Amino acid sequence: MITLADVAADKIKEILKAEGVPNHGLRVSSAGGGCGCGPSYEIMLDDKAGDGDTVVEKAGAKLFVDASTAKILEGAELGFISDDRGEGFVIGFPNGAPAGGSCGCGGDEPKPSGGGCGGGSCGCS
Repeated sequence: MITLADVAADKIKEILKAEGVPNHGLRVSSAGGGCGCGPSYEIMLDDKAGDGDTVVEKAGAKLFVDASTAKILEGAELGFISDDRGEGFVIGFPNGAPAGGSCGCGGDEPKPSGGGCGGGSCGCS
């Protein structure tokens, strides 16, 4: 199951309050492959959980994840970062990314040919 970092839970509540919808939650869903390196994700506000959703709650913040995305995000953690490049939610895998879920840069996984990982277009160089 995906977990919520404390900072992400706080940010979710802050965003929902600012939007005037404190009883809503944040939805994470898989948006398909990302630059040949694994899935990319959409993150949006939602008013309720859907049928079959996993609902993660922490400190009053709610995260909705559909069944297929929940499988992909098994063991992941939703965090939030703010630095000189900007701010936003991030999905990390504290115990290592699942097979096929990362570029594999610096690892033993094969990198796709044709400019994907290893070509710099997926954060790998």
